[in-house]
Amino acid sequence: MRENELIRGLRARVHDPEGMLGIGDDCCTWTPGGPTCLSTDTVVEGRHFLSGTPPGLVGRKAAAAALSDLAAMAARPVGAVCAITVAAGWDAAAVMEGLITELERHGCPLLGGDTTAGDRLTITMTVWGERAAARFLTRSGGQFGDLLAVTGPLGGSLASGRHLRPEPRFDMAHWLADQPAVHALMDLSDGLAMDAPRLAAASSCGCLLLPAEVPVHPDVPDMSDTVRAACCDGEDFELLLAVDAAAWPDLQVRWPFPTALARVGMLLPQLGAFCEDRHGQVVPMPWTGYEHRV
Repeated sequence: MRENELIRGLRARVHDPEGMLGIGDDCCTWTPGGPTCLSTDTVVEGRHFLSGTPPGLVGRKAAAAALSDLAAMAARPVGAVCAITVAAGWDAAAVMEGLITELERHGCPLLGGDTTAGDRLTITMTVWGERAAARFLTRSGGQFGDLLAVTGPLGGSLASGRHLRPEPRFDMAHWLADQPAVHALMDLSDGLAMDAPRLAAASSCGCLLLPAEVPVHPDVPDMSDTVRAACCDGEDFELLLAVDAAAWPDLQVRWPFPTALARVGMLLPQLGAFCEDRHGQVVPMPWTGYEHRV
């Protein structure tokens, strides 16, 4: 498919919301309605998905993974642009259909982007949103003594193919942002063992994980080290929150969603990443989760 043909198809498929200018000009335009946050996320063939993956699922993953970053800030999605590098053998229109459908599911219009050809299918999404609740939630608001909790079970996303179908947790994040006892929030893309220390470090704290309390997703294969899988597999896209320990029982009782909140650790005054081993001893974190080599 030629570039201009793809763009003509996208222009016919996508309609600009009132007051916005989208696909067809050198830039998109919109008027912010309040404080705005923006995020960029890239998925690459061979790294985030395989060459035989259905193209619609590749597009869905690219859009949903980017939107999950907005959810982690308790934002409402407002717009998106997409840069796609198309490799031979890929149906670019089918990829974009999956991407646009996922954006539409969350009320986020596609307003522009760029197309080119290359050796591997690569999609870079830029998404932006506005504050949907009383505040944005960041990674840096945690306080030592806070409990760390997750919004759902972890692990097994690659083995099951769930990594291709992320679910941005907008409703959960918006509810959490209205709870003063919740101090920090992020989404879990690189594994709890990697992301919990990131939240702790951003909050100038250390962290202690309690692996025995981490909820394990049913997608984790039976023969796996289930605790390690739940802490390290990544691409779960659940939310990790830091909450005042005194408010934890009340938060659990009032939590309005079907998947229970689960305590998985706490923030410490001393820097570093630690966990409780099977004997109840505190030891340095033995795992690192997933980290790109760049």
